[in-house]
Amino acid sequence: MDPVKEITAEEAPESGAGSFIGKSAGKLVNEYGQPVRKEPSAYGYEWWVYHAGEAYFLAGVENNHVVTVYATGEMDTSPFTLGISSNEIFRSRYPETEIVVNANDSYYRFELSEEDLNVRPLVPVGSFYAQLYIDQFSGTLSAVRFMSKEVLLKVQPYELVYQGTLPKVQPPEQSEWVHIENGSEQQLYEITNVIRSRFGLSSLEWNPDAAEAAKNHSKDMFDAGYFDHESPQFGDLEERLKKAGAVYGTADENIAANYIDAPAAMEGWLNSQEHREVLLSESFSALGTGVYRKHYTQNFTGE
Repeated sequence: MDPVKEITAEEAPESGAGSFIGKSAGKLVNEYGQPVRKEPSAYGYEWWVYHAGEAYFLAGVENNHVVTVYATGEMDTSPFTLGISSNEIFRSRYPETEIVVNANDSYYRFELSEEDLNVRPLVPVGSFYAQLYIDQFSGTLSAVRFMSKEVLLKVQPYELVYQGTLPKVQPPEQSEWVHIENGSEQQLYEITNVIRSRFGLSSLEWNPDAAEAAKNHSKDMFDAGYFDHESPQFGDLEERLKKAGAVYGTADENIAANYIDAPAAMEGWLNSQEHREVLLSESFSALGTGVYRKHYTQNFTGE
C-alpha cells in the first residue's frame, strides 16, 4: 500500500477552543482560569472541565499540553460556528469519505460511512483534526471535537485501515475506571442541560436515586452482556427505580453503549428520534446518570 498525501487542511484557528490544541495547559489557564474539575479519560489524557453559563467545554490535557477539546453551548469553535447550518458549513468544503494520516512511519486511513458524513464528519484543521457533530434534526452544528493526530489514532472514531504499527492504548485499571465513570456521569448530566437550554427548555435537577438505578443498569448490562431497557434479573425501569427508592410520577430512560466517551454518547442520543424525544421532553424535572465502562444510562423523572 503506497502512502497517500493527506488532504488540504483548514487553517488553524488563532482564537477559540481549537486554538489551544498543542499549546501548554498554562495558556489555557491564563485564558479561562482554573477548570471546574479535573477528571481522567480512558485514553491517557485528563479532562479539564470548563462550564460557565452556556459555555461548556472539556480540554484533554496530557504531558501538560492540550491534545483534544470538546466544545458545545456558547463557545468559539473557529473556524466553525456552533449553531450554523450544515449547508453553510459545507458550502465551501466537502466532507471527505477517507482521511489519511501518516505517522509513526505508518499509514492510517479512516473510512467514513454515509452516516458518519451526515452526523460526525472529520475535517483536517492545521496539524490536527475537527470532528463536527451535526444535529441532523435541526440541520445545525451541535458541537465540535478538536483532536491532535495522536488522539485521533487513540480513540479511532471511524473504521480504520492501516499499514504499520497501531498505537497502543493502555487500558485503565479498575481503580481508574471508577474515576472515569464518575466524571462521565457528571458530563452526561451537564451536557444534557446545555442541550436543553439550546432548545429553550428548563434545566433538570440531579436525582441521586435515579442515578443509582442508572449506574446499576449500566453495570448490569456490561456484566450480563445484554443491551436493553429490561434487565433479565432486575426488571424494567419502574422496577429498578423502585428498588433504588426513587419517588416520581413519570419516568423514562436513555441507554447507549460503546461510544468513545460521554460527549459522543450525548451527541448520539441527540441524533436518535426516540432518545431525542426523551432528552428534550418537558415532562421531566430531574435526571440521574450512570456509567459503567462504556455503557451509559440516563434516567429521567418528573412529578
